[in-house]
Amino acid sequence: MRRADLSIVAVLMAVVVGLAALSGCERSGAGIGDGTRQGGALPGGAEPDGVSYSRKIEPLLGKRCGTCHTADDPDGKLVLDPGKGYEQMVGRASTQAPALAIVAPGDVAGSYLWQKLENTSTIGRGMPRTLFGSRKLPESERELIRRWIEEGARP
Repeated sequence: MRRADLSIVAVLMAVVVGLAALSGCERSGAGIGDGTRQGGALPGGAEPDGVSYSRKIEPLLGKRCGTCHTADDPDGKLVLDPGKGYEQMVGRASTQAPALAIVAPGDVAGSYLWQKLENTSTIGRGMPRTLFGSRKLPESERELIRRWIEEGARP
């Protein structure tokens, strides 16, 4: 082969290796054509075994809701500190709407949390709150929470 041909081959190989790295390819071949990416996630942020509270929901709620729902002075008596939120929400009646569970596994519409996040609750105000009123979480975050509830609110 000529020197120029070897240079082209080297560039093409570098591109292939780079694309494989971006797709999450590891030695096992995961990430190439099998629908998985690094960390076992599927396209769109889905998890192979469904959405779990500990891996996806707890970090999201901590980031978005942790300021107001802490053990120090929890709004609505709901503590979302790490390791506490799941038991506080799943299958437990809301203090504001006792006829509703905060999270009713498998029942998105019947979950008070979902009503608060969608600003459709007739009791209380939408969440999260700001100085200027209620605002919705980004669609991708609401969709993740919706899927978690719909899939049975796994720990």
